[in-house]
Amino acid sequence: MHRQNNKIVVFHCRNLRLFQDGERKEFSMAWPGLSLVSIPCSGKIEAHFLLKTLASGAQGVLVLACAEQACQYLEGSMRSRKRVEYARHWLEKLGIAPDRIEFVRLWPVSQQALEAHLEEFVLKLESLGALGTPEKV
Repeated sequence: MHRQNNKIVVFHCRNLRLFQDGERKEFSMAWPGLSLVSIPCSGKIEAHFLLKTLASGAQGVLVLACAEQACQYLEGSMRSRKRVEYARHWLEKLGIAPDRIEFVRLWPVSQQALEAHLEEFVLKLESLGALGTPEKV
């Protein structure tokens, strides 16, 4: 059920080890419009990066953090969750559906869980319509 008209940016913690050699490119090819951005820790993501990503043309942003108990930096996934909530708060103030930004905690090496979350996120984005058209908040 891969969709082609949704540009989605996925920021993911490098410690999730979602892809082995060559898998990242293969995974991206199966999801047209998907951009995978590996970051050292999800706690490094800032709310303004998330908002700027949407302003730059993405239809949705997904932030993947380590499960709280699996975070190597102890508080990284807690920090990223708070920053996602802050960005969602600003989207709501701007009249944009906050569901365009989503936060998910995963256990390391959970590529199947990633696919399941992407499927749900794509359906949610499709129900919202294209960014730039009036939305119901």
